[in-house]
Amino acid sequence: MGCNRKKFLATIVIATLIATMFINVSTTTYLFESFIIKGNAGSNENSAWHNSTYLNVTIESKRPRILWYDFQKCTNTSFDGYSNISGNSWISKRNNMTEVDNDTWYRFIINISSDQGWDNIEYINISGWHDNGTDSDVDGSLTGSGGYNRSTTNATINHGGNRNFFLIYDNTSNSTAYFNLTFPHNNTEITIGGFHENNVTDVLGISGQTETHNISFCFKPGYQFRYASGPGESTTWNNDTISCIGGVSSGSGYNTVTRCWESFDNPWSWNFNITVENAGENWGNSEDDDGINRYKTWVRDEFGVYSYTEIVSAENVDIFGAPGERHSTNGSSWYNDNFNGDTSTNVSVRTRSNGNYTLTVNVSDLEHVADNSITLDNKTIFVRGGNRTNSINFSDAGQAVIYLFGIGSGNGTLGNITGWQTHETNGTCKYTGEEGDDGRDALYPNFYTSGNYNSHNSVSHYIEFACEIPAGTLPGKYSTHVYYHLRTQTH
Repeated sequence: MGCNRKKFLATIVIATLIATMFINVSTTTYLFESFIIKGNAGSNENSAWHNSTYLNVTIESKRPRILWYDFQKCTNTSFDGYSNISGNSWISKRNNMTEVDNDTWYRFIINISSDQGWDNIEYINISGWHDNGTDSDVDGSLTGSGGYNRSTTNATINHGGNRNFFLIYDNTSNSTAYFNLTFPHNNTEITIGGFHENNVTDVLGISGQTETHNISFCFKPGYQFRYASGPGESTTWNNDTISCIGGVSSGSGYNTVTRCWESFDNPWSWNFNITVENAGENWGNSEDDDGINRYKTWVRDEFGVYSYTEIVSAENVDIFGAPGERHSTNGSSWYNDNFNGDTSTNVSVRTRSNGNYTLTVNVSDLEHVADNSITLDNKTIFVRGGNRTNSINFSDAGQAVIYLFGIGSGNGTLGNITGWQTHETNGTCKYTGEEGDDGRDALYPNFYTSGNYNSHNSVSHYIEFACEIPAGTLPGKYSTHVYYHLRTQTH
């Protein structure tokens, strides 16, 4: 019975196949379509294509990427260093001269992209230093093995609050990043401002993963922030271009392999290094085969600073005496000793200079206040102070000016400079009176004493004026202007 059933079913199938030869398969009355076996066994096609799937290669940078950067000056004189940082007016001063006046704010602005998210960014370190004519130091940090802040040789030349700074952005906290001034410590040579982060898009970043920030760091240099003329105030600076178009960074200082910017090409400038460091969350070893740390990216560039010269204050000079004697402002002088309680009336001059400098003083003949035809010759006036420890007098021909700081001849109204006082490493001013001699207190800028001022120059003295009053000089008060002249060495 089973065998006959199989034969019956086979006969039906064969009959059905034969019947299809006489049926219009395009009609909707075709009932046996599900039995048709489709294929191309009888055609000339011998290949097939499928292109609806993809091969994806996602390349993640171990390093953070600095897409562009700038060093800028705020042109808004009412800016306080914190409020509306991104909304104020800024102009670029990178590879350019700019002024320092303890009033103008500056910022470093950087566009940083991180393929491992912003939480992977740990530190942004900004170091700046006066290169002293050489670009051999490329770091300027406080912890490196050699260079600006650390070398025994260079430390005596360069180290100081007016010659370098170190700013840090710390993002290692689980809560809030903070911006701080690591050096100088007292917030006078450098005044720290605020920082501002703005989330932007890296068009070449990894969707849903890459995070990019424009971030600004504000600071204000003090009065004696070191003069830096670069190639010369009348010479064009080498200015490497910075460009980022469509997410692709380019420029004459850009290295497409390391993704770092290298633009140290103007000696006698302020160098700065901006190093961005991440944690390498998705990667193991900190170095690849070429020995380069894959978790750091940096910028190396420059800017210049104009000279700043100011005599802040000086004191009137009063000498009491009698004809035929020498009297002075010193506490031991006869009048001060007997009638002024040994009180010194030596004077101090407060100056500011951000380069090597000289300070001179000169006076003309003194005139009687009641009758200006009666005079006291200026060669009767003697001066010492500043770094001058020997008292010398003026003369109309040979000693028109007397040098208190620096070295020179007195011929002519301004004198002829033959040696400059070395630029001060610390402080925002300079006093004649660091020694604190003749019973008067030592004078140093705020936060400094004789123990930490670290000047490269001899300790300065108060200025003592003396007069060798000729016998027969008519009594009365004689007076003249005292002219101090501060000069900063420029190039």
